[in-house]
Amino acid sequence: MTRKFLFCFPLRVGNIVFGYIVIVLSLMVAALHLYELGACIITRGSRTEDKFGNFQKLESIFGEDKNELVEIITITYYLTYIIIGLLLFIFAAIFTCGVYKLNDCAITTFFVYCFFHLFFSIGLIVWEALTAGWVQLGLIAVSDVLLIICLFSVKYMMEAIRTGNVYTRPGDILYKC
Repeated sequence: MTRKFLFCFPLRVGNIVFGYIVIVLSLMVAALHLYELGACIITRGSRTEDKFGNFQKLESIFGEDKNELVEIITITYYLTYIIIGLLLFIFAAIFTCGVYKLNDCAITTFFVYCFFHLFFSIGLIVWEALTAGWVQLGLIAVSDVLLIICLFSVKYMMEAIRTGNVYTRPGDILYKC
């Protein structure tokens, strides 16, 4: 066993496992919020989310009949989570394929998307804090901390590919940008 294999093989396998975990979690988030969106649209009018209707002095801005506004806010909320879940799925799939094929461009694409994802989650953190969604706020914060921690292994993977210090099977080609 060479030193290159002992130090870099776990890095490559760990990033592949991380990619699959992110793929599964992003699909779960998108599916859950797609279900919630469907339930919201089907039971339109009979079911209002108390979470989105508790803004103070909303009647003075939008009038007494604010149910339509609450429905629009609810649909926008679920669509936001669906879009973020699907984007994370797409970029996690690109990342996993990039680690498997040792494609530095695909890994760099995921690395850059993670910063945009963290920027988007700042808006969601503010939204959940305003609507008192404490469980969702905690989940967003924990997932962002885990994403930041995992970005270090992605950074080391990118560096290992650039320098050529990554274990490859015989005949594998390093795809560098």
